[in-house]
Amino acid sequence: MPLVHRPTDVLYARLTGTERVLDVGAGDATRRERIRAKFPGVVYVSVDPDPEAKADHHSVGEVPGTFDGAVLFEVLEHLRPEVGIAVLEAVRRKVRPGGRVFVSVPATHTPGRFLRDCTHITPWSHDELGAAVLLAGFELESLHRTYPGTAVGRALRRFVLGPIGHIWGVDYAHSVVATGRVPAVAAPAVPTSPAN
Repeated sequence: MPLVHRPTDVLYARLTGTERVLDVGAGDATRRERIRAKFPGVVYVSVDPDPEAKADHHSVGEVPGTFDGAVLFEVLEHLRPEVGIAVLEAVRRKVRPGGRVFVSVPATHTPGRFLRDCTHITPWSHDELGAAVLLAGFELESLHRTYPGTAVGRALRRFVLGPIGHIWGVDYAHSVVATGRVPAVAAPAVPTSPAN
């Protein structure tokens, strides 16, 4: 999987600056300021169930309207699998045809990334994350790994630790980011012939 610096790199590469973006699990919504600094025309709406987060909404169901994109960065690992897929399905209903969802989770092949937080419930490997995006009704567009270190650190890890880790089935990435897309046009129904 390609390596990027942060999950937002994948998001920023797809934004043109005029979208409506829904941020689910926004926390303190500092992403709002970062997105507005780069893309002043983006309409940003945040969702977080924590009252301390001061989000625009507390659940996806109460958010009005539709969106060009939705973000769930480091959210699904805090939920049981069936709840995580239900949240993705709710988000899918809010994203317009042709719109995208960006989902990141801690990299399970990196020792300690998932286990270092006692609030983590479900480890999602890259293939399970991709399957969850598909099950929620999105087309899987891409999968990326992230490593927020310096360019020298990334090169060292890629060329030295990468081959060693490959042998042992471990990685140095911090997160895995899946991008899903809502089909722009629904597939035509297959006509059925009457039984003779």
